[in-house]
Amino acid sequence: MRQQRARASFRSPALLVACLAVVVLSGCAFKPGYVQGEKADVPNRWKVETIEPAGLSSDQRALLEERGPPTYVRFFREVHTREPIYAWIYVGRDDAAESVWFAAGKRVEQVAVDNDPSAFRPSTRRRVRTLLLAGTGVAIVPTVILLANR
Repeated sequence: MRQQRARASFRSPALLVACLAVVVLSGCAFKPGYVQGEKADVPNRWKVETIEPAGLSSDQRALLEERGPPTYVRFFREVHTREPIYAWIYVGRDDAAESVWFAAGKRVEQVAVDNDPSAFRPSTRRRVRTLLLAGTGVAIVPTVILLANR
């Protein structure tokens, strides 16, 4: 009986280590699209079919009347305020692209944008990530200790 109990307690940590190794190694198996040879699409970009002028600001409406609908519309966030920024992209016949930027419906010439569409600042995202990791550790460590002492 004593040998069976000793063998069972030896298998539990080995099984736990094996499961953790599988989880860790599975995270290394993912490759982004451009490494796998797939086409990498541009994020947060929409091809324009039609635009309803009723929902546009006066600056956007004036540009729509002057140049017509854009080829694409892209969504960004302003770096410091995280306000939404839209880029109307006009693609010419020679594949030259021209961007017109809109912040709160007003046309702007220069704006610092971030590709990340999240409304939260990087410091807020880091803080939340740290709290989630700490909370996970607080939940997992006692569970492992309780299961190991069985």
